[in-house]
Order: sequence, then C-alpha cells, then structure tokens
Amino acid sequence: MSFDDLHKASQQQLTTAVDEICKEFEVTPQKLDELTAHFIEQMQMGLSNTDESAENKGLPMIPSFVTGSPNGTEKGMLFAADLGGTNFRVCSVTLSGDHTYKMEQMKSKIPDELLEDENVSSEDLFSYLARRTAAFIKKNHPEVTETKDIVKLGFTFSYPVLQTSLNAGTLIRWTKGFNIPDTVGKDVVQLYQEQLAKQGLGNLKVVALTNDTVGTYLSHCYTSQNTDSMTTGEISEPIIGCIFGTGTNGCYMEELDKVTKLPKEFRDKLAAQGKTHMVINTEWGSFDNELKVLPTTKYDVYIDQKLSANPGFHLFEKRVSGMFLGELLRNILIDLHSRGLIFNQYRTNEQLPHRLQTPFELDSEVLSHIEIDDSTGLRETELSLLQTLRLPTSPTERKEIQKIVRAISRRSAYLAAVPIAAITIKTGVLSKRYHGEVEVGCDGSVVEYYPGFRSMLRHALALSPLGSEGERKVHLRLAKDGSGVGAALCALVA
Repeated sequence: MSFDDLHKASQQQLTTAVDEICKEFEVTPQKLDELTAHFIEQMQMGLSNTDESAENKGLPMIPSFVTGSPNGTEKGMLFAADLGGTNFRVCSVTLSGDHTYKMEQMKSKIPDELLEDENVSSEDLFSYLARRTAAFIKKNHPEVTETKDIVKLGFTFSYPVLQTSLNAGTLIRWTKGFNIPDTVGKDVVQLYQEQLAKQGLGNLKVVALTNDTVGTYLSHCYTSQNTDSMTTGEISEPIIGCIFGTGTNGCYMEELDKVTKLPKEFRDKLAAQGKTHMVINTEWGSFDNELKVLPTTKYDVYIDQKLSANPGFHLFEKRVSGMFLGELLRNILIDLHSRGLIFNQYRTNEQLPHRLQTPFELDSEVLSHIEIDDSTGLRETELSLLQTLRLPTSPTERKEIQKIVRAISRRSAYLAAVPIAAITIKTGVLSKRYHGEVEVGCDGSVVEYYPGFRSMLRHALALSPLGSEGERKVHLRLAKDGSGVGAALCALVA
C-alpha cells in the first residue's frame, strides 16, 4: 500500500471514529419525549418530598419564599451581592419605576486559591466577600458607613441551599468550582453577615437570600413589558428564569397548593394573605442523577467520576453547562490520540501539549470560535488551537474536531430545552388564556454568547412534546445582570 493510500485509510479511520462519537451525542425526538416526561415526574416528586437529605427523590424543588413578582413600577435604591461560579459582584441598583434601572457594580474574579486550595475555610471565603463589599461601599456609597440606619442587601448565592425563610438558608452541597467542606450545613447568610460586621458594615443587613435563577426571574419580570411585539401583541406571561452559563439551573412560579412539601399551616397562612404562588428553585442541574434517561457517553462518566469535585451529582449540568463543554472536547481528543487516530506527531498522551493534558484548561469560548469557523482550511480553528493549547493540527483533523464541537453543543442545547418544555407543560400556562404565550428570562454566557445555542434550543422545543405550535408561543428573553438586579428586587419585598 502506498503512502497516499495509508494516509487516506488513516483519515477514513478518524472520520469513522468521530462519526461514531457524534452519534452518541445525538438527542432524538423520542429521547426528548422521554426526558421531558421524566423531568415532570421528578418535579412532582420534588414538590412533595420533605426529606431534603434523601438522594434521588426527584429534583430538589427548593421553595424560595418569594411569593410575588415585580411589575416594573417599583422605585428606590437597593444593594445586592452575587456569588457566581467565577466572579463575585457587589452592586447598587436604582429602580426607576418604568421597567428600567441603573446599576453601579464592582466585579471581582474569585481568587484561584479559594477554588483550588483544599485547606480553605468558610471564614476565608466569606471574609473575602465582605472585604470586596466594603471596597465597593467605600468607593461608591460611603454614606452607608456614616449612618446607623439599616441598609437592605439582597444576596444571590448560586449554589444549592435548603432555604428556611427569605433570609436564611444552609448550604446543601457545593457545585461548579468550589469545594469548602466546612460550609456545608451552615447558614450562608449568617456567615456573610458576621464578616460584614467585622468590616464595620453591621448596618448592612442581608434581608433576602436568593438563587441566581430566582434573581433572573425577578429581574425579567421587572423589565418585561408583558407583550410580544414580534407577533400579535398578545400578553405573554413571565414564567421561567434560567441560567445557561458556567453552570445551569432554573426556577418558575408554582401554585402554592402544589408545593405540598411546605407545611399546610404555612401554606394556609400565605393563602390568608392573598398569596397563591411561590417561586420554586428547581436545581435542575441535578436532574436524573440516577441516569435513568440522560444520554451518557464514556466521556461523561470519566469527567464525572475522575475529574469533577462532586461525582454522582449535577449530572444534567455536566452535559449542558459551559464549564464542561470544553472538557468533553478535551477528553474526546485525548481518547482519539490514545487510539492512534489523531495528532500522530505525538507518540504518547504524555507527549501531548501540557495544556491539552490539563483538566478544564480548554474553555468553551474556544469551542464557540470553532463552531462557526467557515474559513478556508478552518484557519480560525487552527489559530485558536495553537493560541490556547499550543496544538498544531492538519486540515483533516480540524474538520473532524469541528464535527465533535458541533455534536457537543447541539446535545447541550437540546438538553437545555427539556426543563423549559417540561415546566411549560406541567404548569399548563399556554392553555390558561386564549392565545396564551410565555416568556423565559435567560442569563449566562452560553445562552448569550455561544453561536447558535438559542436557535438549537428552539429547534429542540419544536421537536419536544410542546411541538412547533407550542415552541412559537415560548419566547426566550435575555435577562442581563439578572442575578444582581433580582437580588435587589428580593431585598425590596423583604
């Protein structure tokens, strides 16, 4: 066999292997039906389950104690703090009363040592948060330190907590990058409040604890004009707040009568006050931790069991969120190399560029460039891989890498459609009024910036049990700065 024949055979072997991998990442309409039905079943179990420590008893479905939503006429200035997956933000939000607001903020990248050092304590983390809060106050609102009056602050804490009231909640487990064992089981509001007092900010009171998805929902409710001018001007009702970024999660407004995990006396008390609904934080990153229906490849298993900080948990998030998209590609490339199908200039995996060998070094932003590369010979992909991983590639390799990237992102977007379809179906919101339509407030880097993500998500909604007619009535709206503004709005109702 000639060299050319050997080369062609090698290329064909790579193409065949990549096609097989891409096939494993497909989410069919039948699988969407199965996933949606199981999601609804898990929601119902979670709404009735009172044992928060029980494993695999449906979705967590955590009551937020938020029983109303803003309408855009609220006014005033409030403070908010937001601990996300990679940044901590402190902001002041001035509500104008006309669906608009002004925001001042200070964003700080969470130091690597707080994410990576196994000896980090709760005090280390919350002391850092309080110091950054004090820096923001000193720079932008020094008057807060000069008054003894109580100043309200809403705290967005984007991790699973067992919330017992609007301003109290204990950490269930860390997700994303954190792993500070001594925080689990503690009241995160109390931890933050204690450190604020040490910074001389004892009058800055954390009056509302909220999740980033609840914040996104409230923010969207405030800014929404409640009409869809793109179609017929029909009233469209905000129903879901969701995050598709470093992690993923969502919340929605549920009828109180169906939240049977809350004591009946408590629900009756709220009903007597005219409250009929409550925002529920689904914690959908934990959907199907039992892997009954979630599509699973050997790469998902390896990343979960060997590379993640919380093996066995948040398995839906590990297939959808930005934190894991690049890691999936990295592991596939290493596997293909170990099989002698790609990067043959490197004889062993140990000889591959160090960055390609390093877990979570490949960012989803790189995938976004590869996703839409239509340059000759995929030149943009070549430069991207050289700059980020110092990895030289051939045109054939780049073509196959792009196929893998698109399979990973499509699976992510298709799975992202499942909770939106399930919640829309379960609440029956589309049938509650003639020509009813709904709005989904979305925040996060993936849904905002990843090319084609929203289009793929919408396509999956049309393939889901919602069907194309239902998909047309669901409107995805970007809710910028949702977690910060939402926390301020939470403080307003406290």
